[in-house]
Amino acid sequence: MTSRIHHKSIPSRRALVLGFGAALLAAGAALAEDPAGGPSDPEAHRQPKPKRRFLKPKAKASPPPPEAVVHVEPVAGMDPELAMARLMQGNARYAAGFAAHPDMDMIRRADVAKGQQPFASIVACADSRVAPELIFDQGLGDLFVTRVAGNVVDDAVLASLEYSVIHLGSTLIMVVGHERCGAVKATIDALDGHPSEEDKGTLIGVLANMIAPAVKAVPPGMPDRLDAAVSLNAAYAAADIFSRSPPLRARVLAGKLKVVAARYDLDDGKVTPAIGSS
Repeated sequence: MTSRIHHKSIPSRRALVLGFGAALLAAGAALAEDPAGGPSDPEAHRQPKPKRRFLKPKAKASPPPPEAVVHVEPVAGMDPELAMARLMQGNARYAAGFAAHPDMDMIRRADVAKGQQPFASIVACADSRVAPELIFDQGLGDLFVTRVAGNVVDDAVLASLEYSVIHLGSTLIMVVGHERCGAVKATIDALDGHPSEEDKGTLIGVLANMIAPAVKAVPPGMPDRLDAAVSLNAAYAAADIFSRSPPLRARVLAGKLKVVAARYDLDDGKVTPAIGSS
């Protein structure tokens, strides 16, 4: 559980991709010089070329129809507080057993096929019991979701969130930790000196390294250390989003974006936002 990914592996992978790109460019240049794709026969140039007859088209061909999927410029997003209210109302329906399952019919599917404008972005654990579209009772095109074990925020997740806000108009980001999270539990076990033998040779330790600061920050004597670490881990991820992304931070300070940490209860289905979120 203490393994790490070294950044030194990235340049070699990048060099490999660049090498393939250079090879493709060289092949393309060679084909451009010889469209036939091979050496020409000198005897062929001594033979008289047959005359070609060109038929003038009777009418100009009509342009091809536009693609079914087009880029839609994001409109002014929903007010962050309204987005938060809509999200929590959906969770209240789900937890009470009265989910409406909105925006899931054929009309909605055809509508969002042309472009997307999600009102909220969710960072959730990859746990199979924590499906944001279900626990918030939302439909196609409503949520921009990134899921990873332990709901950690690495560069790829942060870039995805930036895209959802800057290009799609999302005005709310919620990091959702959940009750009895296995990734947080594995981190606690590793820090206590009891790592899983089955994790040897895997990259699971990378997740543990990202979750460890939250586990270490749990005050001594907490009655439920795991649950406290789950909540702190979500709060750390939300703070990381705010501190590491200047564009997102600027929108938060301007009141155009809200970044929230929350905890999902597996037993009753309720999502509880943390107090004092940005």
